[in-house]
Amino acid sequence: MILTLYVTDNCKACERVKNQLKSLLQDRKDVTLFIENIIKKNIKNILIVPALYIDEELYVLGDINEEKFLNRLKNI
Repeated sequence: MILTLYVTDNCKACERVKNQLKSLLQDRKDVTLFIENIIKKNIKNILIVPALYIDEELYVLGDINEEKFLNRLKNI
């Protein structure tokens, strides 16, 4: 499974979600997390960050509900 978190510079919510994901996924060998800066990657179709995609499908914008997120990972 591939998770992609889109972030931007100077974004407190982005840092919070990035740290949250790293903590939640530290023991998950079946999940790969990519963190992409929308400015450096020149991505123009994402207007709200943080944006988390699961296998190229938008999962959530903004903060993550840990319980719902972990349940989603179990169902994939």
